[in-house]
Amino acid sequence: MQALKNHHRANVLLLYNYYKSWTPGEVEDGKKHTALMVNNLESLGYTVRVAEFWKDVHSAVHGYNPAEWIVFNWCEGIEGEVGGDARICRDLDQLGFTYTGNAPTTLRLSVEKGRAKKVLQRWNIPTPEGREFKSAAGLTSWDKFPVIVKPVSQHCSMGVTREAVVHDIDALRKRIAYIIETFHEAALVEQFIAGREINVGVWGNGRPRMLPLREIDFSMIPDPMHQLVTWDSKWSPDSTEWHSMPVITEVKTSTAMRARIENIVLNTYRVFECRDYARVDLRIDAEDQPYVVDVNPNPDITYDGGFMGACKAAGYDYGEAISTIVQMAVARRNRRQALFNTLQQRRQMTTMLAAQQA
Repeated sequence: MQALKNHHRANVLLLYNYYKSWTPGEVEDGKKHTALMVNNLESLGYTVRVAEFWKDVHSAVHGYNPAEWIVFNWCEGIEGEVGGDARICRDLDQLGFTYTGNAPTTLRLSVEKGRAKKVLQRWNIPTPEGREFKSAAGLTSWDKFPVIVKPVSQHCSMGVTREAVVHDIDALRKRIAYIIETFHEAALVEQFIAGREINVGVWGNGRPRMLPLREIDFSMIPDPMHQLVTWDSKWSPDSTEWHSMPVITEVKTSTAMRARIENIVLNTYRVFECRDYARVDLRIDAEDQPYVVDVNPNPDITYDGGFMGACKAAGYDYGEAISTIVQMAVARRNRRQALFNTLQQRRQMTTMLAAQQA
């Protein structure tokens, strides 16, 4: 267990949003996770309040002084709004709040998968060859199969099924058309990398650290073209895929491979200008070449989620992990306040010198 030494007690405003489409069971689950986070922070000496909202951030935080409260941003999106998590942070910035997690520009980039791929390519970070299509008619040729087709702006594996992997150009056109018609947005087509899938949590600022690796166990799925994380595998407990992809928490890799993964992951974290915490998903082909297939600067941080599983493997319990994230935001606020104080002192000195010379 990691000791929390000399951490600054802070007033924490836990910002949490709900979806009107949630079932009663999902609402209860949300309340359970919220109570758990509050209890863990309070047990470590924090003063905690919960601000719940649906769409309007301003009303949720009204009455709280940005100089006195750190916002723990626990919002993964806004119902019916693509890039809603970025808008939440933009509103918090406008209101002057310091909050945990990533800035709007990073969140927005991760949602625009076509642009994110171009960023990875520009910085020579290995990623599968891919291209964004706004219509099936835009596909005139493609000679590298198999490929996987995804909605360009959705998250949580929305639209990813076994049918998303296609093997010829006719099937590719049909899948592009399906994605556009179903999700009303462009399709991202990228080379499908058959092989291992490893997700890597990263946290920290300045000198970020990679958390222990977690791997999807595909051993129960014999067809390599079906070895992918689908919507059902994440969200449908009654599906076969839900029960056939456990997580390997003690990942076996060579020292050289682990170093290679760390280099790729930390470079990705920096290139996307991530802060506080994020997750990078990799596929590793038969030649042991890792490829970045997703950058998630707003991963699930519930106590039983993958990111917290990695924190636990690193020696942190839930409260310690959450507190560590809060302290990153506290340090950011303190640096900003120190810079402001320095600038104020310089202005006062300049004014005083000018008065003496007058």
